[in-house]
Amino acid sequence: MRDGEVKNQTSDAVPATGRFFLIEERTPDFSYEMFGNAIAEGRTGLVMTRDFPADVQRRYDIQNAQIYWLTHLVGENHFNPTALGLLLSKITNFLDHNKRSAILLDGIEYLISQNNYERILHFLHQVRDIIIIHMGTLIMPLDTRVLEEKEIALLERNLEVITPPERPSGKKLTFELEDGLLKLLRHTER
Repeated sequence: MRDGEVKNQTSDAVPATGRFFLIEERTPDFSYEMFGNAIAEGRTGLVMTRDFPADVQRRYDIQNAQIYWLTHLVGENHFNPTALGLLLSKITNFLDHNKRSAILLDGIEYLISQNNYERILHFLHQVRDIIIIHMGTLIMPLDTRVLEEKEIALLERNLEVITPPERPSGKKLTFELEDGLLKLLRHTER
């Protein structure tokens, strides 16, 4: 492995199934960078977020992706955080029409607060299975400070966990999804 490269613990072969990345970070910056790179590689994108979609689009320069807001407010492109069946249906429908696409689920902490942990764990297992079948990529940032150690362990058990490296002051990290592997390159290597 080259210096500065983050590689998943799985085989170097191109995966025949989808990938579900759990990104353990306090703010979702690394997750949005990862998502942006997947979109730049030509994947179709879907974002489910607790943040206001226009702010997300502006802050992370999201282009060519559908963005949905997790909120109790009624409106176009809004999803009630307690309607997990509708959320699962939207993800399934999106994957049915967009094979090998990328989905960013930003706001899992909010979903847990609006439901309960067991319900969300069940929901995530269903999403994982759908992602695998449709050969998609799901990126889910999580601030682990909001969960108990046992709850984190249950999530980590069936997801691919990434802890982003420390960023040098003022430097932007560059990484790519290539052949199903996550590669992190130092900005100076570009």
